[in-house]
Amino acid sequence: MNPAEAPVLEPRPAPGRRFSPWTLILTAATLVFLIAATWMRHAGDGSDYQYYGNWIGKDAPDFTLTDQDGKPATLSGLRGKVVLMTFGFTHCPNVCPTTMANLAAISQTLPARDQGRMQVAFITVDPARDTPTALKDYVGFYSPGFIGLTGSADQIAKVAKDYGAYYSAQLQDSQVAGDYYTITHSAYIYLINPEGKFALLYDNDKIADHARMISDIEHILATDGQ
Repeated sequence: MNPAEAPVLEPRPAPGRRFSPWTLILTAATLVFLIAATWMRHAGDGSDYQYYGNWIGKDAPDFTLTDQDGKPATLSGLRGKVVLMTFGFTHCPNVCPTTMANLAAISQTLPARDQGRMQVAFITVDPARDTPTALKDYVGFYSPGFIGLTGSADQIAKVAKDYGAYYSAQLQDSQVAGDYYTITHSAYIYLINPEGKFALLYDNDKIADHARMISDIEHILATDGQ
């Protein structure tokens, strides 16, 4: 998701050598790309702050799912908080536990004044197995304040589509029936600001840098997501 690195430009020409028109065009195009890429990573609030995540800056699609207590839960019901949202499943062997552990560390490392202003939401892509009870045990292991969300297969598919998440169930080796399957899925982290804007998108490999994640969250909170 990071902007592509700019191609290496030619060394300065020897005396007497001229740039061809194509060289000038490609050089200009490279400069435009670099300027645009840098602008896209800066805050959408008019400040000079440069976000660690990729700036999106559009309305976050609302949804209604079921939380770990079996109650209806909406994204709009979390207005006023920064929401860090991710998709996964409780049987995930490695990616989800790592993501959740990092989110827990980020939540605990936030300044005390802001710990109540951030909400982690884990949306299952395995509603057949991830009941509210299973989700309560799972998210509660990482933090009692985390929210686990499930729903019907159609509801989950709709939310995933709205956020560009993908997932696919696959039978495990030598297993042909029952619950013996795993799920391949995207592992993005979505930051929704207090005003309900889909502000930032993080690749999963970025979440280990807690300091830069927290810096983004603090800036969003300080500017009220504007």
